[in-house]
Amino acid sequence: MEGKEGTTAKAVRVLRYARQYWHRVLWLFCLSLILVILALVGPYLVKILIDDVLVNKNLTLLVALMLIFVGIFFVKSLIQIYYNYQTEALEERIVLDVKTQLYGHLEMLDLGFFYSRKLGDILTRMDDDVYGIQNFINILMNVLTAVAILIVCLHLNWRVTLASLTFFPFYIVAQRYFSGRIKHQKEKVIRRGAALLSFLEEGFTAIKAIKTFLLEQLELRRYTSQSKQLIREDLRLNLLSSYSSTIVGFITFTPLLIILWYGSFKVITGALTVGSLMALYTYIGKLFGPISALGSINVAIQSALVSVDRVFEFLDLRPKVQQIPNALNPDHVRGAIRFENVSFRYGTEEVLHGVGLSLAPGEHVGIVGPSGSGKSTLVNLLCRFYDPSDGRILLDNRDLRSYNIAALRKQLGVISQDVILFNATVAENIRLGNLHAGEQDIVRAAKLSGLHATVQQFPKKYHMMIGERGVNLSGGEAQRLAIARVILKNPTVLIIDEATSALDAESEAKVQKAFAAISAGKTTITIAHRLSTLKQVDRILVLSQGKLVEEGTFNELIKHKGIFSRYYALQFRAPKSDVLKHPVEVPGKLAVAA
Repeated sequence: MEGKEGTTAKAVRVLRYARQYWHRVLWLFCLSLILVILALVGPYLVKILIDDVLVNKNLTLLVALMLIFVGIFFVKSLIQIYYNYQTEALEERIVLDVKTQLYGHLEMLDLGFFYSRKLGDILTRMDDDVYGIQNFINILMNVLTAVAILIVCLHLNWRVTLASLTFFPFYIVAQRYFSGRIKHQKEKVIRRGAALLSFLEEGFTAIKAIKTFLLEQLELRRYTSQSKQLIREDLRLNLLSSYSSTIVGFITFTPLLIILWYGSFKVITGALTVGSLMALYTYIGKLFGPISALGSINVAIQSALVSVDRVFEFLDLRPKVQQIPNALNPDHVRGAIRFENVSFRYGTEEVLHGVGLSLAPGEHVGIVGPSGSGKSTLVNLLCRFYDPSDGRILLDNRDLRSYNIAALRKQLGVISQDVILFNATVAENIRLGNLHAGEQDIVRAAKLSGLHATVQQFPKKYHMMIGERGVNLSGGEAQRLAIARVILKNPTVLIIDEATSALDAESEAKVQKAFAAISAGKTTITIAHRLSTLKQVDRILVLSQGKLVEEGTFNELIKHKGIFSRYYALQFRAPKSDVLKHPVEVPGKLAVAA
C-alpha cells in the first residue's frame, strides 16, 4: 500500500466503520465505567473488613459486608455478560461491514488482479486478516476500559496515581523496541499461512493429476515442509511475545513493589492502616492491570496492524477498468463491432499489435491462430475485462468505455471451454442467465440447447444437484447447460470460445446443433481449433503473434495457401508436397485473402 499510515491513522480509519454505531460505543464505555466502579468497590470493602470488622469484631457489619459482596458479584456478573455480548456484537457488525465492502470491492477489480494473485492470499485477507480488524476493535475497547479505570483512580487519589505513571515512559520505550520486530515477524507468519493455503487449494484442485502421476508422497513431503516453516515462524513470534510480556511485566510490577514497600513502612509507623494499604495496592494494581496486559496484547496489536495493512491494501486498489459518469445504458444494441488499431499489453508483454477489424450486425466470424496469438484477449477486451493499451473498440459506433459496464455485458453471451458451474440444481444454474426467468423459460432454454431430454432422465430432473464444479454432469451436458444459460440471457453478441475442443464427436455434434439454433440473427464470434467447425461462418480471421494476418471465407483462405491453409493441411493430413509448395510467412501488415 502506498504511503504507510501511522497507528493512529489506521485506528481512525478502522473506527470509520464504527461511526454508525457510535451510540453503541458510548453505551459500552458507560458500561465499562460501571464495571470498573463495581470492581473498585471491592477493595474498599476489604479495607472496612480489616480495619473495622476484624479489629472491632463487629459481626453485624460482617454480615452486611458479605451481603454487599454477594450483591455486587451478581450485579457485576449480569452487567459483564451483557457487556461481553454487546461488545462481540459490535465487533461482528464492524467485521461484516468490512468483509462486505472488501468482497464487493474485489468483485469490481479487473481480471488482471485475480490472475496475478494467489487464491490463498486473497482468501487469507478475506477471512483471517479481516478478523484481525476485529482484534483491533477489541484492543480499542480495552483502551476505553483503561481510560475508565484511570478516571476512577485519579478521582480516588490523584497524587499516587500520577506517581505510579512515572514508569509509563519505560513501558513506551519497551513497546517501541518490540513492536517493529513483532510486526515484521507476524507478516512472515501470515505470508507463510497464505502460501500454505494456496498450496492446499492447488493440490485439491489437481488431485486427479496427483493420483495419475503417483505424486501423493511428493505432495505430502511438500506440505510437511511448508507446515514446518510456518511452525518455525510462529514459534519465533511466540518467543518475541514472551520477551515483550516479561520485560513489560517487570516494568509495571516495579511501581507496585515500591508502593507496597512504602505503604508497609507507613503502616509500621502508624501513618496508614493495614486496610488502607490493601485497598491502595489493589487500586493501583487495577490501574496497572490493563497496562501490564498490553505487554501480552502487544502481539495482538502488531498482528492487527499487519492485518489492517493487508485489508486496506486491497481496499485501496482501484479497478483498471473504470466506468465513466453518466455512462450509456441501452436496453438493446444492434451488434456492430469495430476494433480500431487495438493493441494490448499484459505488463510489459504486448500480446496484440494494432488489430483492426469490423463485424456487421448478425455476422458470424471465426477466429483461429496458435496458442498465445491473442484470440482470447480479443474476447476479454470486447467484454471489457480489460481496456486496450492503445486504440479503441466500438459497439454500434460508440466506444465501449462510454457504456455502462453492466449494460454492456448484458448484451454479451460467452460460452467457453471451461464451463463455470455451481453446486446448485440444474434449474438454478440455468437461471443464472436471467435471474427473473420462470420454470417455463428454463425448460424452453434447455430444449433449445438439447439438454431437456437428458434432464428428464435425472432422478430429480431440474431439481437435481449437479455437485461441485458440475461433477454429476458429463462434458457435453455441462456445455449444453452453459448454452441454455446463454439462451436465457438472450444476448445480442454471442462469443463461443473453444467450447467444443474437449468434447467427443457425438457430443460436439449435439453442441454444434445447439450453437446453430442460438446464433441465428446474432453477431457471433467463434474461436476454434477444429477448423471443420468454421465451414459455415461468414468470415474467418487468422491471428498470429498478436496481429491479424489473414481474413476471408473458408474456401478463400484454403485457396490463399497461407497460414490457415497450412493449419488445415496439418489438421486433415493433406499431402506434404502440397504444404511444402506454399511455405508460410507471417506478414507484418494485414493480409486480406483474395
